Amino acid sequence: MHEARQENKFLKTQLSDVNKELKKKKDYYYSKAKQEVNSKLINLEKELKNCKLELVLQKENIEQEFLKEKENYERTIDNLELNLKKQKKIFDQALQQSQEKFSKNLDILQKKLSDKGNGLSELEKENAKLRFEASKYQSALGVATNTRLGDDDQNHSVRLKQDILILQKSLENYVTHLKPNVDIDIEKIQTLAQEYGCLNEINVENKPFIKAILQRKVLDQVTFLSSILSDHRDIDVSLELYIDLKTQELTNLINIFSKHRVGTDKVTGVAAIKIRQEVYGILGNRGFNDAICFDADGTSKTFTHGFIIFASRELNNMMNQYRIINDVARKEQVEAMAPKLIQDIYKLMWFRFNVQEPIVNLHYFEKNDKIDPNVMKGNWNDDDDDINQLRVGICYFPLIGRDLTSSNRKVYTLANVISTSYNQFG
Repeated sequence: MHEARQENKFLKTQLSDVNKELKKKKDYYYSKAKQEVNSKLINLEKELKNCKLELVLQKENIEQEFLKEKENYERTIDNLELNLKKQKKIFDQALQQSQEKFSKNLDILQKKLSDKGNGLSELEKENAKLRFEASKYQSALGVATNTRLGDDDQNHSVRLKQDILILQKSLENYVTHLKPNVDIDIEKIQTLAQEYGCLNEINVENKPFIKAILQRKVLDQVTFLSSILSDHRDIDVSLELYIDLKTQELTNLINIFSKHRVGTDKVTGVAAIKIRQEVYGILGNRGFNDAICFDADGTSKTFTHGFIIFASRELNNMMNQYRIINDVARKEQVEAMAPKLIQDIYKLMWFRFNVQEPIVNLHYFEKNDKIDPNVMKGNWNDDDDDINQLRVGICYFPLIGRDLTSSNRKVYTLANVISTSYNQFG
């Protein structure tokens, strides 16, 4: 036990000696490191001071160089301004001399002209007058021989196409979608379909076909009604027809005249075309519009065109045989569309087509004609491989365009058709 205490005491003494030794080393290294850091700081401060001094010197050098360059530029600018003033003075002197010389020459020429009298002046006036007259004639000749329609003309091909599409929509709205609260007389529809060569049985589910055949019937009925106009002797009712007939008569006579009378003017050759365009342009604008009558005291009043009243009544009666609209208000609304629809059909297909040069034509495709997507549109996919097996079931709106039988045809709107497999519906 005593030995253990002695050993413990010895170890503590050794530990104390080791701690003292470590403290001495620590103090030594700390002092040494501090000296090194202080030495480095002193060196860095010296370097910083030297850098600042160097920068100050560089700044002074740059400022001196800048001042020198500035002085050089200012001297250059002064020299340029001085040269510019000298050049301007020289130019002004030369200009003044030229003006004086020109003025003298002008005075000489004017004196010579004055000595020759007023003959030249009179010739110049006469020449100007003749030129003006010639320009007026050329302008009038251009107007008289130009058969192209302006972009703002309502009969321009773009406007005409738009109005044809609007007519198609109006026709569709008049026939209606055949629902709701609309009864269809299938027996009469079947008879109507047979008139167009469709012999297969039709049922009420075939509404797309029924709508199509009714639209075709409307167009055919309106065309047929126009043939009755000649039976009306009242000029107020048949005025449009008389103008149409007289225009055809006059243009035919002019064409005969231009072929059988010698002449070199350009107007005669296009006179018939220009007259046709002007007259049918007027008819396309006002044809079958409301009529005007005058009382004995000279006051005027307007009323619906007599033939439009007649044709609307006939068309509505005909349509009511095939589709019966049970809603009274809806029926009145649909029947009220008839006058405007008939006017638009006549204005487009009778009058405005004749304004075009060459005249626009229409063509209805026949039952069982092959489907041609280039001139038709309908219920098929143009990429369908079986399109060659499709045929026309009914063409319910015609193909419209110019030179339709020519290789140079211009199509305005495609024909609307319902397609069927070969021999379907007859």
